Amino acid sequence: MSNGCNWCKNSNSNGKRNFKDKCYDFLCVEDDDESVYGYVYRFEEVALFNIAEGDPIPFTSTGITKGIFHDAVNLPDQIIILEPGIYKITFFVNSGTADYFGIEFNGTVLPQTIYRTLSAQGIQMGQALITVAEAGTVIRLLNLFSNIQLLQIGGGAPVAVNASLLIKKIADLFLI
Repeated sequence: MSNGCNWCKNSNSNGKRNFKDKCYDFLCVEDDDESVYGYVYRFEEVALFNIAEGDPIPFTSTGITKGIFHDAVNLPDQIIILEPGIYKITFFVNSGTADYFGIEFNGTVLPQTIYRTLSAQGIQMGQALITVAEAGTVIRLLNLFSNIQLLQIGGGAPVAVNASLLIKKIADLFLI
């Protein structure tokens, strides 16, 4: 947190604060190089992409990451968290069918991360807060129910993302 950016320094009116010039601390957060975040995703392909029940989604592209490792070529289904902490993980999948997805954490599916849709549209979003106790923790996004197909590029439509995972460290982990 900043000791006071210009917004906060200039938020006083005759020495008093009011609702119109209240200092919003979130505007004054400065990057202290301790942030950890990552975004991985998968674009639609020309053909439907099959994912069997129990298999992870391979993310073929890596967005901006810091403190998160993802090798889109050799290990596209694994995301490695390099620093302990409490993390918010949000995922999106467009399978075009009813489905279940969950986050696997070092080989174990976390029950609080399992989301389902019964919709024929198959658009799935989920999020969870997880505790990562050790560096090198591997997470994967699993298809947990029946074989699915990630949607393909529609005729003449622009290529779009059909699966993504966003990870953000929200707090340090204090072990007692």
